[in-house]
Amino acid sequence: MPATLSEAVNFLETQWSSINQNKIKGILAEVRLKRFLTTNNTYFGPGGWIVIPGKPTYEAVPPRLKVCLLPRTSSFSWQSSGGAGNPLSPAEISAYSYFRQLGIQTYFADPFAPNESAFALPAPSAGSKRAFHPKPYHLELKQVGNNGQLESVAPSSVFSKFPERQGNRGLKCYKLGRISLATPPWNDPLTVSELFWFEYARYYFNLDRYMSNNDLDMYVIGPSGSAYPVELKSKEAAVSPALGEWFGIDMGPFAKLAFFTANAMNTDALYVVEEVASGGQFVDWLGIRYTDLVKACSWVGQGGGTGMTGATSSTYKVPKAAFSSLAKLLPTL
Repeated sequence: MPATLSEAVNFLETQWSSINQNKIKGILAEVRLKRFLTTNNTYFGPGGWIVIPGKPTYEAVPPRLKVCLLPRTSSFSWQSSGGAGNPLSPAEISAYSYFRQLGIQTYFADPFAPNESAFALPAPSAGSKRAFHPKPYHLELKQVGNNGQLESVAPSSVFSKFPERQGNRGLKCYKLGRISLATPPWNDPLTVSELFWFEYARYYFNLDRYMSNNDLDMYVIGPSGSAYPVELKSKEAAVSPALGEWFGIDMGPFAKLAFFTANAMNTDALYVVEEVASGGQFVDWLGIRYTDLVKACSWVGQGGGTGMTGATSSTYKVPKAAFSSLAKLLPTL
C-alpha cells in the first residue's frame, strides 16, 4: 500500500485522464454530494465497477457478460480510522444484493495482506524505458457463500470470457502534479483511501484482461427502502429558445441508467445535477428519477462538450423544469 497520503494521491493522478479536469471535477462533486446526503440523513451505499469484455473479444454479445466489482478497503498507516475489514458492512451487503438481483455477477475485490513497503507507482514509457504497470499487492475476488461468509473465487473463472492482455498495449498512465495536497478533500486520509481502493480494483484486474468499464459512484436508499443508482454531474444550465434552461445527459450514462431500470423489479435510478453558475459558484442540488427523465427529455441527441478522453460527447436535453430540488425529492423516494 502507499506509505503516505501523497503516494496514494499520486496513484490516483496516474489513473485519471490529464487531457482535461473533467474526471477530477466529477470526483469533487461526488465528495460534495456524499456530504449533502449525510447532512440530509439519507443512507447511501458504495459504488463499484461494471465491466464487460474489451477488444479483442470473441463473444457475439459481450455486454451479456457483465461483472460488477465492489472494492473493499484496508486501512493505511497514515489513517487514524477506516478500512472495511470483516465482517461485511450493511452498506456492502446492500450493494451486493442489489446488483445480484439485477442479474449481474457480483464480487467483492478484497485486499489480501497488503504491504505498504511493496507499493510502487505506475510510470509511462520514457526514452528507452518501457511503461511500468506494477501489481504491488494482491486483490481477491469474493462472493457471499451459503453460510453468509465471504468465499474466494478464482479470477480465471470470473473473467474466463475476457481476452487475456498481451503486454502493456492499451494501458495508460497520466501526468503527476495536477492535484494539490494542501486543499480538501486531498488532505483527508479517509476520502483519499476510499478513492485509492476504488481505482486500484479496476487497475488491478485490467492489467491481465481486456475489459471495458463503467463506474457507479453510489446509490441512495429512499425512506421506502428502495435503492436508486445515481448518475451525478456538476454543470451550468444551458438555454435554448424551445426548452428554456436545460441540462444534458450523455448517451453513455443514459444507457447505463436504462440498464438499471430494464428489469421486472420496477427499479428506478436518479440523475443528480450539482448546478453551478458561469463562474463555478454553487447554485443548487437538483434531481430527477430516470423514469421521469425519459418522459421529459428530447429524443434526438446532439453534440455535447468534451469528455474525459478528449472526444466530443453526444447528449440528450432535459428541461431544467423537469428537475426537483434534491432536498425535496429525497423524502419521496
